[in-house]
Amino acid sequence: MKNDSSSKIIPFYGGIKPKLFEIERRCMDRKGKVIEYLDERLPDGLVLDVGAGNGFTAEKLSREGRLVLPMEPDEKMIDRSKNLIWCNGVAQSIPFHANTFDAMYSTWAFFFDGIKDIDEGLSEVERVVKDGGRIVIVDNYGDDEFCSYSPNDITSSVDPWVQRGYEYEVIHTEFIFDHVREAKELLTFYFGEQGNQVNTTTLEYKVVAYTKVLSKSDR
Repeated sequence: MKNDSSSKIIPFYGGIKPKLFEIERRCMDRKGKVIEYLDERLPDGLVLDVGAGNGFTAEKLSREGRLVLPMEPDEKMIDRSKNLIWCNGVAQSIPFHANTFDAMYSTWAFFFDGIKDIDEGLSEVERVVKDGGRIVIVDNYGDDEFCSYSPNDITSSVDPWVQRGYEYEVIHTEFIFDHVREAKELLTFYFGEQGNQVNTTTLEYKVVAYTKVLSKSDR
């Protein structure tokens, strides 16, 4: 499926720097705590992954009885070698009918805190998820070793999500690199020279998961 909403795509480096993205995908949450969290909370049925990247998470969460449909705006990110049914689209204009999905999730993607108004994307998500369906949004929590290397605030603000009726839970995980040089390469790309100061292969990383079960009052 195609959805021409290029002006609403948040730029992402993965499609043009595959080596760096491979490091990120392999080393971020290496023990799979986020995957485990999502797997325990997502229902069977049809589930939408918004901002799916190369399909890593969608592939992990797909199982008998649960069809995860990855939606990704960047064609360069889509990995068609994976056994997934891909959709090309953005959160602010999801190309599906209302009440299509039993749940939706997003990991470090689409309309969050770098965008001033996230209501357009949330309205679309709530449109396509059925009453009683669960929404799970994963983002940086902050107050950890990883975020401490950033010269800018890259943490998620909890209050706006609570005001929108979301609950939240902090997942304690880690970046685990094979070599310090690998950590330096990725964090320097992220954070500039400050990232080059890293001298360890393991970095504390706190993730926040926002969850909401939809009801008719959300419509």
